[in-house]
Amino acid sequence: MMASEQSHGALHGVRVLDLSHGIAGPFAARLLGDFGADVIKVEKPGAGDFARFMEPLKSDAPAPEQSLLFQYLNWNKRSIALDLRDKATHPVLQQLVAASDIVIESFRPGTLDGWGLGVDQMLAWNPQVVVTSVTNFGQTGPYAAYHASDLVLQAMSGIMQISGRVDRPPLKHGLQQSFYCAGLNAAYASLVAHTAAAVDGFGEHVDLSIFECLASELVLNQSYYAFLGAVQGRRAVVQDPFAGEPIPAREGYLAVQTGGGAPFTAFADLFEREEFRDPELATAQQRELREAEVRALLEKCLAQKDAKQLFLQGAKQRLLLGVVQGADELLNCEQLRARDFFVDVAHPATGAFKFPGELVKLSATPMAIYRRAPLLDEHRSEVLAELASRAAETETRSPAFDHSEGV
Repeated sequence: MMASEQSHGALHGVRVLDLSHGIAGPFAARLLGDFGADVIKVEKPGAGDFARFMEPLKSDAPAPEQSLLFQYLNWNKRSIALDLRDKATHPVLQQLVAASDIVIESFRPGTLDGWGLGVDQMLAWNPQVVVTSVTNFGQTGPYAAYHASDLVLQAMSGIMQISGRVDRPPLKHGLQQSFYCAGLNAAYASLVAHTAAAVDGFGEHVDLSIFECLASELVLNQSYYAFLGAVQGRRAVVQDPFAGEPIPAREGYLAVQTGGGAPFTAFADLFEREEFRDPELATAQQRELREAEVRALLEKCLAQKDAKQLFLQGAKQRLLLGVVQGADELLNCEQLRARDFFVDVAHPATGAFKFPGELVKLSATPMAIYRRAPLLDEHRSEVLAELASRAAETETRSPAFDHSEGV
């Protein structure tokens, strides 16, 4: 939902300082902002977060404001530009850290320490603050200082090793999924640490490795190896056509799987082909022995039908079918539309575009988009004024020095 002002969300009153850049860290900070946290984003003067130059770009907008990806990752934030390498900016950063509950950063390990802004310094400024560091391989270990891309992380984590077909090279999943996975993990880990800090009064450092976030997803793969000494491989060249590999239909692609509670013979009714009642096709092993024949029959059935209609029809029969949806189908998906998944967000530099909105629904304190992504350094005056006001309030509340002796 697009709200006109910040609502009293689940995290209302929580202050987040976003020192991160790219995808993972900013996504984590934005998720906290979606539920009411006050998020201030610190960017490099002149250029800002490098995500401002990541595609898709609205080429007729001013250079720092062209990226629609940046808008998606950074709504519900305010922006102030500070050169953290310049010690003259450190008093402002000190005030920002002192006023924050959570700090999220994504610099290479040791970078902030080198600028005199490391975790120990931040905890000295604010003993209750949670500092979440999002890095490729974590703060320690032989790979800690290594650069990495989504491709590198998917490859090293083992996800590529089990993706694709066994007769072809490992396959990378699309988009930048490693960074979004890390962003989700960073958001929940930051909240866990913040909850602890609110109880015991002590802040802490959250060390999040994107590599480890991905490696932790290979639960089945690792247990195979740890307990059986077997390595999970990629998909076989010859396999049951009902194992889920997408097959072209008259319109679209359909993934067909057995299971779901319906007998295999139910496919005879769905596809209107009596051949699927043959007892010799009842098991995956039997179908694999006649793979070419079964695949040809399935392709012939789908060539006369639309994938979406088969999906809708099969779902009512408890059949496991997956229609492959592209961008156009997603934007027009009746399920997503019914749940108000997409939201129009207007921006003064690029105009309005549709973006994925709610990732999860809370009944009493739902997420809200109350502020579009900021222009670079847009909120400098506002943020500095708030810091000055907070400093004045603190000075006013401080007790006067007592010259008396004794109790």
